[in-house]
Amino acid sequence: MAQGDKAAVLPLETFYHGERLDQVRLSPDGSKLIALRHVKDDTLLQLIDLVSGDAVYLARTDNIKYKIGWVRWANNSHLLLSFRFGGVRGMGVKTHETRLFSMEAKEGAEIIPMVARTQKDEHQSQFQDDVIKIGFPDQDHFLLSLDREVAGQDNVYQVNVKTGKMKLQHKHKPGINSWMVDRQGVVRVGLGYDEKNVEYKIRLLPPGSEDWVTAWQWPAFSEQAVSVLGFGKDPKDLYIRANHEGRNAVFKVDLSKADFPRTLLLSHPQYDLEGGLIYSEAKDEPVGIYFSADGADSWYWDEEFKAFQAGLDKVLPDTVNYISDLSQNDRTYLVYSTSVTSPGTYLLGDRNDKSLMALAETNPGLDETTLVAKQKIQYKARDGLAIEGYLSVPPGSKAAPLVVFPHGGPFSSDNNSFDPFTAYLVNKGYQVFQPNFRGSTGYGHEFMSQAIGQYGMAMQDDITDGVQYLIAEGLVDPKRICIMGASYGGYAALLGVARTPDLYQCAISFAGVFDLKEQRSSYRKFTSYNLAKKQMGTDNDLLEQNSPINLVKQIKAPVLLIHGTEDRSVSVKQSRWMADELKSAKKQVQYVELENATHHLDYYSHRKATFEQIDAFLNHYLPL
Repeated sequence: MAQGDKAAVLPLETFYHGERLDQVRLSPDGSKLIALRHVKDDTLLQLIDLVSGDAVYLARTDNIKYKIGWVRWANNSHLLLSFRFGGVRGMGVKTHETRLFSMEAKEGAEIIPMVARTQKDEHQSQFQDDVIKIGFPDQDHFLLSLDREVAGQDNVYQVNVKTGKMKLQHKHKPGINSWMVDRQGVVRVGLGYDEKNVEYKIRLLPPGSEDWVTAWQWPAFSEQAVSVLGFGKDPKDLYIRANHEGRNAVFKVDLSKADFPRTLLLSHPQYDLEGGLIYSEAKDEPVGIYFSADGADSWYWDEEFKAFQAGLDKVLPDTVNYISDLSQNDRTYLVYSTSVTSPGTYLLGDRNDKSLMALAETNPGLDETTLVAKQKIQYKARDGLAIEGYLSVPPGSKAAPLVVFPHGGPFSSDNNSFDPFTAYLVNKGYQVFQPNFRGSTGYGHEFMSQAIGQYGMAMQDDITDGVQYLIAEGLVDPKRICIMGASYGGYAALLGVARTPDLYQCAISFAGVFDLKEQRSSYRKFTSYNLAKKQMGTDNDLLEQNSPINLVKQIKAPVLLIHGTEDRSVSVKQSRWMADELKSAKKQVQYVELENATHHLDYYSHRKATFEQIDAFLNHYLPL
């Protein structure tokens, strides 16, 4: 898009429809594809024969009773599908649940449950889709880690993909929640969480030994944390993510030696390496890791794949290009190509004939003619801490109204990639500021840990200081600023208009938290309660002081609250109570409750309603 040009304002549906296509997977022999296609509220599982070109739909869901969480090939003829849905357990506790099914990859095939219901006196597993190895001990079986006997303590089962018949492979152990296997299918890693002491541990079975040992143990939110990424072909080679000079890096651990020495493979001086391993099925080895920061894409230690990736980047120079799937012989592959101005395109490649063919776009109608790049900015918080953020500016607009858009989590971060809300706002004509306030992930442990027990304090100041920086730089009009966010971002939006009532002209919250004590208490019936207490803090006075529901009198700006009744992460009562308090104080508030909507706006109709409400609110309170 040429500088000075103004893009045509696109229909709202272009942004709220969501991805038309995802979960594209290549069969092991490279002859077929599966994909999930989203058509408004419906999701369809599609099979494409790459030899004949024939395409059929295998399954369909309206996403009301359940969603397809993921789908993958179990072998060349059968698929595994994880269904996700909202459940209700004892004492009316609302939960997230998963169930695992299989089906033959052909039209009209039966969908077969992989985990039969247990007797009433046995534990019914909440999560039933932890597949830890495909194709073991043969192509008709896989390994499943499942707490079928004791809640929170998994067994490992060998499961027949065609029938669901299960055979116990490895018995549960006290203190171990789940298991991982090496490339040969041997159970070799046990992952444990002690909810009383809020500690994690990793138990290992070294090759050639019959004795399990505790390799690593650490308290929650500790710099000592270790993530197991996977094994190499040799069972002594374990790949982990752990701290290196204040940033998460990738190491190879030698399990054949008593002290488990680490060899550093990849690190970054500024950012954590947070992605998963990339495996070559032909080599039966990990060859790199998925990672993206400022245009960097997948990082490799394997020389062949370094050259492979370099060739792709030469052909597709303006995007980040991920090798998202490989056939068993590594010759047929899928590429996911994306950038902030190109939401995503799947391409099919053949290394034998050196061909690369575009398959489909994930978000048709959104490309470099309608989207703009995000500009990274850096500023100093009031205590001198360096903070990064991203500013998106509509073309041809000088000092356009600003929407401050803090992320949720808070343990997450924004980056230089496409997101539908930012794209919508910029296309409409607003500037968008996305600050990665302290507590954001990706910047090392010290930066992230400043969110622990610190909700509403320096984290909020970082957002305010970023806005003040943009004002001081003459980039925004101080009288034309709105703040908006979801979940923790919704909390930050309401705290922003309470703490700095003259800074913002309006505030928008979706699924926000407004009473911190109540949110912490909502975890009482879950094993994560002590973790939530450590994360949010135990000082009740401090939680009350930093809860927007107790600061209503300070709010001057009009507020829009949106919340779904089936939100299992933040109860809808948070927004109900906040709306009541604002109304009682005779503040300007609009409250929209979305029947059956989830925390993540899973359904098309709820995304539609949310975008329409935000659009109308901005038109009224922050007009262009």
